[in-house]
Amino acid sequence: MIEHTYEPMLAKDIDHSNYVPRQSKKKKRTDTFPKSKAGLYVDEATYWDVYYEDYDFKYEWNNGILEEKEMPTLYSVFCSSWFGKILEEYLLVNPIAMLIKLDFGFRLNLPKKTTIRKPDFALILKSNSLQPDIWDCSYKGIYDICIEFLSETKKKYVIRDTVEKKKEYSKAKVKEYYIIDANKKHTAFYRLNHTGRYIKIKPDKGVIRSEILPGFQFKIDDLYTCPELKELIKDDIYKSYVKVDFQKQCQLTELERKAKEKERKAKEKERKAREKELKAKEKAILEKEKLKRENILLKKLLKEKGIAF
Repeated sequence: MIEHTYEPMLAKDIDHSNYVPRQSKKKKRTDTFPKSKAGLYVDEATYWDVYYEDYDFKYEWNNGILEEKEMPTLYSVFCSSWFGKILEEYLLVNPIAMLIKLDFGFRLNLPKKTTIRKPDFALILKSNSLQPDIWDCSYKGIYDICIEFLSETKKKYVIRDTVEKKKEYSKAKVKEYYIIDANKKHTAFYRLNHTGRYIKIKPDKGVIRSEILPGFQFKIDDLYTCPELKELIKDDIYKSYVKVDFQKQCQLTELERKAKEKERKAKEKERKAREKELKAKEKAILEKEKLKRENILLKKLLKEKGIAF
């Protein structure tokens, strides 16, 4: 409710004689867009101290050279988000590894060089002899699985993921390496063989199965369509680990529904049996009454005709 009203001020009521326009104070722009230092040579100590946690850019370190991590496309973000979800679902049911989704770097001390890489996703098995501390800012061991979501915005990014990192990860004994390309051109899955070299994980009817994550499997096509998790529980490929608690709840609900339906049918059968019994009794009573009336009528008729009975 409006409690007070005011007279509108008219233009003629304003005294313009003493009016001084306010000076607009334009701030001089002093900030500049930061420039990437990719290609700069720095020693390892400087990388860890200055560039590992750079605010503006994500840098990896390749034997002294700073390499900038690529910017993903939005589609690639969707693909990575979906893949992260099914990995998390798997690990809820099979807590045999830790999933790292941040820029958590690890050092690869290779025969001819040293690099520091930040995989998009990485997994550390609980059987790995080197487990991270919760306060660590990097992983001091070697990841068991590395996953890179490739960007084709620059040719060097493609070469880095498909050639350079593949060599580095295999030599460092990363057990499995997945390259997921939202454009489908360079998607590939590798595992170490008995000789310590990467061989491709061949899809079985479009399905990839991990050897070090027992039971973890997924359809390659689903990496690009990103179906809802609730849809996956109908699929034999995923139903063993996706939304298992939800499936159990659904099964319990279905069992309860069936039990209630069985109870309802039993009660309905019992009701019908009671109705049938009641009708049978009513019918017997009616038959008895009918017979009684017929006997009375017969006696009356015989009496009228003088026939003894």
